[in-house]
Amino acid sequence: MSRLGRHDFEKYGDIFVLTPDSVCISNPGDIRALLANPTTAKSKYYNILRFTGIDNTVSTQDIELANARHRQIGPFFKPTYLAKMEGIIMKHGIESIKAKWDRAIAESAQGVAEVNYCNDFLFAAFDIIATLVYGQQIDELKTAQWIDTTLTYIGIRSMVQLVFPFIRPLDSRYNQLSNYIYNSINQRREHLASGQPKPADLLQAFIDAEDPESKVQMSHDQIHGECMLMMMAGSDTTSHTISWTVHLLMLYPHHYQRAVDEVYGKFPHTITYSDCRAHLPFIEACIFESLRLAPVTGGLLPRIAPKGGIYIQNHFIPEGTTIFVNLAVANHHPAYWQNPHEFNPLRFIENSDLKHNVLTFSHGRRTCPGKNLAMWEMTTILANIIKDYHLQLPPDITHLGPHILNKYGYPRQMDSQQYIVVKPVDAQRDCRILISKR
Repeated sequence: MSRLGRHDFEKYGDIFVLTPDSVCISNPGDIRALLANPTTAKSKYYNILRFTGIDNTVSTQDIELANARHRQIGPFFKPTYLAKMEGIIMKHGIESIKAKWDRAIAESAQGVAEVNYCNDFLFAAFDIIATLVYGQQIDELKTAQWIDTTLTYIGIRSMVQLVFPFIRPLDSRYNQLSNYIYNSINQRREHLASGQPKPADLLQAFIDAEDPESKVQMSHDQIHGECMLMMMAGSDTTSHTISWTVHLLMLYPHHYQRAVDEVYGKFPHTITYSDCRAHLPFIEACIFESLRLAPVTGGLLPRIAPKGGIYIQNHFIPEGTTIFVNLAVANHHPAYWQNPHEFNPLRFIENSDLKHNVLTFSHGRRTCPGKNLAMWEMTTILANIIKDYHLQLPPDITHLGPHILNKYGYPRQMDSQQYIVVKPVDAQRDCRILISKR
């Protein structure tokens, strides 16, 4: 979690005045109550996620629009529709990673190769989401550059709230991504007009999406906005969560061994999402514990106190007050989490209800609509790499390991930075791993 968020919580507690017209809250129960309130709106801060001036599912402060958008696209993120996209998810996810890792092992002298899992997970996530959004595979390096540039562009805007001249050079790649999506929508409409069958992907889902109440579909610009959002929200967050999970398993060998024991020798085939859901509770628990301990959506996320105001811990918060939600602190709150700074997936095996207190995907009506897609990608990738490869830290990584402890007495995590998502400061140094075939 951020140092500032932790420091403020330790000093002031669950709720405190941040500025004359804003407060900050950190208690998971308070946060769930606020986010579950149907009249709680987002602040104007989220305008940084508006693409070409069009509101999308995440950026909009219009509660009715947010509800309508969830009715429109919600059905396409349920397991029944995601199952139609499983071929794309598996091909560009775990199968792509395995092909690359197997080549590296085959080319190594002794059957042991060093890979950078952060890079490989990023490229796989970019490839999956690009194929689902564009309707076709794009060169992974080009996709990565487009997305990375756009995330940087948004990150700077989030800090300064203005597009200063020094970020104009980023416009070119941002516009390339934006234009490519516009063209992809046009190509898909031409494809459908010619009588060709509908593909099962996110682009088609957004074109078909219809509000069951109003029967309204999204406009071309609205589809573009949702596609841009999926490119941003559906790649970095997913890939970095898998990276944090692998990193944490390397720091806690007994949990890594339990994960190995859960999958090894039990699946002669590539592990599917249905396999994960039915047979791999510990693998899923590892991901939830990573989402809790190293949440990729850190920082203070602002909401607006609803009409009539709201009581939080007997404090009345007037209507219109900005309420900053500290999800990172909530995921470590000592009243809800025993030994909160320890990576312990078993907590979710012993009490599955604790999953409801992991707020990395938010909560209530504004829960991330892509949560199921993210879990699909993360569980299949993690389960299969643990099943098929021995993983260990390279011997030259001496600043991290099970016996290098932090101030809480637990293994020290690699340094992180927040730039829209929380990611490693030095992934090229810290996210190296030795792999060999099982």
